[in-house]
Amino acid sequence: MSKEEIKNKLIEELGVHFESEYDLPPLAARIFASLVLTEEDGLTFEDCINRRGASKSSISTSLNLLLQREFVKYFTKSGDRRRYFEIADKNIFFLKKLNRSLKHLEREGKILQKVAEYNAQFRPEKHFENTNKREVYTKCVSDMTTILKTTIEALEKQQK
Repeated sequence: MSKEEIKNKLIEELGVHFESEYDLPPLAARIFASLVLTEEDGLTFEDCINRRGASKSSISTSLNLLLQREFVKYFTKSGDRRRYFEIADKNIFFLKKLNRSLKHLEREGKILQKVAEYNAQFRPEKHFENTNKREVYTKCVSDMTTILKTTIEALEKQQK
């Protein structure tokens, strides 16, 4: 397989991942994947049309969605009227993703605690019945939270 074929296959796989991970429509997810893997200094609107083979209106709609969600940004080059699209905040992409995961786990831990307290007070047999499962799950959430915080701190130190 050629480099281009491998890249196209990876764009497709990454696109499917972005669809589910970020709730993106297929075309927007593929454009975002193309931006992640491009070796160029940004992609133009025309580049996106040529690479995705979609209509101008579909590409425009997808790029606008990615801009609104702050997944991408654009810049211009002196003497060139075209806009060049690139991933927004390339340097903190992983930090943002990890922080979203951390917030999700923290919410999970809080709601788990509230359910446990409710069951302890109003459904003691259910509380007792689920003790082992709850403790294992709570420990997992706690461990994952600790790992995420440690990783975020390490990445933040690299940013400085």
